[in-house]
Amino acid sequence: MTRSFLFASALALSALPATAQDTPQVTERPSVWSFLTAEYLTTALAHSAINWARFLADIRYDQLSVDPVAMRVVLTGVDIAPLIPDLPDGACRITAERMTLNGGPMDRIATGRGRVAIDGMGFAAGCLPPEGATMLRALGFPTIESSFTEIEFDYDYASGGGTLRISSDLERLVSLNLKADLDYISFRMDFETEEPVVAVDLTHAELSLLDRGGWALARNFLPADLQAPGALGPVVQGGLTQMFAEANGPEVAPTDAQRAFALQAGQLIGALGDGGQLVVSTAITAPPVRISEDSVQPFARLYDRLAPVMGVQAPAVLTALPVDQLQIAIDATDPPADAFETGRALITGIGAPRNTNLGVRLLVPLARSGNAEASLLIAETIETSHPGDAYGHALRAATANLPGALALLDRIERTLPYDQVIEEQNALMHGPEALYDDLDAMRTTARQFLTGTDRPRSWRAAYYWASMAAAAGDASGAAIRDEINETLRLRGDGAIWLTEAETLENGVLRDWIAKDVPTLLR
Repeated sequence: MTRSFLFASALALSALPATAQDTPQVTERPSVWSFLTAEYLTTALAHSAINWARFLADIRYDQLSVDPVAMRVVLTGVDIAPLIPDLPDGACRITAERMTLNGGPMDRIATGRGRVAIDGMGFAAGCLPPEGATMLRALGFPTIESSFTEIEFDYDYASGGGTLRISSDLERLVSLNLKADLDYISFRMDFETEEPVVAVDLTHAELSLLDRGGWALARNFLPADLQAPGALGPVVQGGLTQMFAEANGPEVAPTDAQRAFALQAGQLIGALGDGGQLVVSTAITAPPVRISEDSVQPFARLYDRLAPVMGVQAPAVLTALPVDQLQIAIDATDPPADAFETGRALITGIGAPRNTNLGVRLLVPLARSGNAEASLLIAETIETSHPGDAYGHALRAATANLPGALALLDRIERTLPYDQVIEEQNALMHGPEALYDDLDAMRTTARQFLTGTDRPRSWRAAYYWASMAAAAGDASGAAIRDEINETLRLRGDGAIWLTEAETLENGVLRDWIAKDVPTLLR
């Protein structure tokens, strides 16, 4: 038996899932069907994928578990030694107590998700180039340890946008958090080079650094004259100003915004103490800002549009609602003057701790008085818990043409029974409209009632005016009428709608004769 055959056999056996190798003996012969489960198959796939990854690194772990519904793979006791050219075996080693790989759950197909979370990570200095590795070891860091590191990206298929978040807690050095909101991610093909061109529309970005010992370590390498309080500020300011001048290009002086940032950074870093925090964030006045290979130059223009600012606190903390405002909202029997602002903060969890029940309670009176934005927030919040109530609020929000309201309305409508949909639609109707002498208005009104924009969605009202227009020979009206019949049939409500349609058709005929619509339209 050849050595290559033995190696191939071992590789094939190792690709089998652990459940196939380590299952204790049972008294009955297992059936083939017992292995055709989502968990078994995805576990086998995960083991096979790891074996392919072993072409690039030595990978060991204590245990692997897979949850196919949650799209989650968890490895414990991980030890990875990447195969890096020009480095001896074992020079670079990455360990982790627990590594979690997440996709989007199977019941959330409207968004895509990628997440890597690592608990108890150790990153050997030998993974870095020799100069960097030597420096880290000299500083007393043969291994950089992180209690928790996470990278997460969420992508919204409908809008093409997403959010990126990176968090890492580096022991004895720094805790860092980066987040970016992307309004759109563009993938375009350059037909000349036949390569993809990637660009993003940035809405907001924020990086925070919390000192965990790294600042004291860095000070040890500063000259004595720069260790005095405030002495480092002018050096930082000058260095940043020079950096901006080089980035701007020849004969382009730093802009006023760049000089102001350099001054601000120098003052803050010069006064930074142990355990301090620095936060750099964008203050874009007209988001989003397109960032691509072409937009980087001229740098000064891109910088001014991003408008970065530095502080010692995150902007969200600075804009948080005053606690007395929250207390008033909690105790109030009637909505306070700032009910919408407070309710939105409580529902979104931005500016105040999330408390959806209290937030909805504050917004309901506003929604009833006609505040469409309050209706949209409520509908989004109670979509799954109280879909019937959410549908009524979504009807109001869609009528006001608020972004996202129509998609929300359609989504909720698909989950509700016919009777409940009709009841909520009828609640917003306020009597007939006198449009008998205007065919174009009939057609437009029917379409608006059907879509739920400009007028609240109503299948009954849409069918009435579409039938009236169709009777006058309008093909669009006939198409709307037939579309409603088809929609209700495919919902499974064809039988009950047939009775409703007969009643509506009787009403159309009665009004057609009583109002002498043909004469009015001539």
